[in-house]
Amino acid sequence: MLTVLAEQGVGALSVRSVAAAAAVSPAQVQYYYRTKSELVRAGFEYAGEQFLADVVAAQPATLMGFVQQWLPLDDRRERRARVWLAYAALSAGDAALAAASAQLDEELRRWFIDQNLSSHAASQLFAMIDGVTMQCLMLLQSERRSLVERTIVPFVSGLGSNS
Repeated sequence: MLTVLAEQGVGALSVRSVAAAAAVSPAQVQYYYRTKSELVRAGFEYAGEQFLADVVAAQPATLMGFVQQWLPLDDRRERRARVWLAYAALSAGDAALAAASAQLDEELRRWFIDQNLSSHAASQLFAMIDGVTMQCLMLLQSERRSLVERTIVPFVSGLGSNS
């Protein structure tokens, strides 16, 4: 499912495409996921688990280190970002996905606040991460760090000692 989403996009996502990528029957996929929204949600949840595992493994010592784990600066993070993009696109027209997305967004903003950011700064950083992630996906991987250095690094550095 992640392969289909990350490499072909949400338009290519179907029970058949997921079954083919997983080398299983469409009936097996449909048994667990009845709709495209369920497929995307499961992919997004799995990508989130990967993100958390990567953060734990990296043990970033700074807020910027944490933010960099989020951004699509390598192949693994790019796949996760593409899954997030598919999830965000479907959330715009699916009330259940939109509600789950809003809840997750609030949890992430709350995490930033728990890292001693003001509510305003947490919201700004969260929006900046979303925007830079989108822009990164339009750039060659070799150009992405430069974008991060020009945009997010100055903002986080201006937040004080937490960067």
